[in-house]
Amino acid sequence: MKKHTYLLLTSLMVGGFTACNPLRTEEVIDPNFPSVGAVTNNASKAQLDALSIGQFAVARDGLATYLQVTGTIGKELFNFNTTESRWMTELNGLKLIDNSAFYNGATTAFGLPVRQANITLAAVNATNSVPDAQKNGYKGIANTFKGLAYLYMLNAQGSNGVRLNVEDPFKPSKPASYAESLVGIAKILDDGAAQLDQAGATFPLTLPSGFAGFNTPANFKKFNRAIALRVAIYQADWAKAATLLPQTFYNPTGDLNVAPNHTFNATSPDVAHPLLNTSTVRIVGVQQIWDAIEPGDKRLVKVAKQATPLTYTSGVTYSTPYLTNLYTNVNGTFPIIRNEELVLIAAEIAAQQGNTAEATKNINIVRTAAGLANYAGATTKDALVNAILKERLYSLFYEGHRWVDMRRYNKLAEIVLPVAGMKVLERLERPVAEVNWDVFNP
Repeated sequence: MKKHTYLLLTSLMVGGFTACNPLRTEEVIDPNFPSVGAVTNNASKAQLDALSIGQFAVARDGLATYLQVTGTIGKELFNFNTTESRWMTELNGLKLIDNSAFYNGATTAFGLPVRQANITLAAVNATNSVPDAQKNGYKGIANTFKGLAYLYMLNAQGSNGVRLNVEDPFKPSKPASYAESLVGIAKILDDGAAQLDQAGATFPLTLPSGFAGFNTPANFKKFNRAIALRVAIYQADWAKAATLLPQTFYNPTGDLNVAPNHTFNATSPDVAHPLLNTSTVRIVGVQQIWDAIEPGDKRLVKVAKQATPLTYTSGVTYSTPYLTNLYTNVNGTFPIIRNEELVLIAAEIAAQQGNTAEATKNINIVRTAAGLANYAGATTKDALVNAILKERLYSLFYEGHRWVDMRRYNKLAEIVLPVAGMKVLERLERPVAEVNWDVFNP
């Protein structure tokens, strides 16, 4: 993927309104990128292809901040950052959270994929250069990534909700409630699925290599439905989730690592994998979590136990011997949603619907893959849910789920606090630029 070659549009992000003077509006011409008008007036197929490939590129941009922020707040990992102590203090409730700090990228970075999708949708609607089936292919891709970006934003913002209508970035809607936001995201994803149904047998462009197996409209729709399934379980709509599950790529007998993947390439103009440990950024596993793993659990390979524990001492002191070991290749991948997550969602749906046998069957698929004996605990709904949350902790480590999982089950108070005085935040604050926007645009 040639990120800077194909990414045509890097315009105003959701929430990216000027924080200094929201009343002042100026048009700034970027000489390095075409104007929006250039692609929203009968765009050529080449322009539509570039917009769509750009969608894949910008979808990756907020991942490092998002995963490390959500992982830190959920106390599954910490960022031992040698140049920025707020990773360990503010995000752990030891100091007041700052709504203008770098970690707000866990929200604002996903405004750009939304903006990219909106421009793509407008361009497709205003062109006669391609047939309707191809138009639907572009739209289906755009709405799938738009829904995913909004879901990331909502996970960071929680009860603050998100702005669902930003087609005109200078006239955004007010933030919806959390429940309304989920409904809106589901609608975006449903629109994408319907468009993919009308997109024919093939896409009009070649998708990135990480989408092998998901590079036709029919198979890409399975990815779309998997994200919609996430939304449904966040809504606790188990009937809807049960209907969505077979529309995804859920495969109880298949490879648990099957997934649509973001790809990275350290060779310019693309970018290296952003989740690698470096001399200044070391992502560590919380010791209390990994010390408690069952003996023989193969998922322990997700961290590398150091002979000498790693210690952080800026603003707070904490030691752990566990250094993350998931992302080690500068040209590696990141799975957006894996079959293992779908298997555990299947278990969760079954537990919620009282189907004990189906719930334990899916739990045991994951446990067997991890080298463990079958689940032998209680089979009440609450016991099964707790067992599933435990499996999700280890199976989906450093994939952005622990904090959200515990919040949606009202279990934030059950998260182990590795250091006295630490707290588990319920959400990030609304970014300062958005707060200022609403002040000046009541």
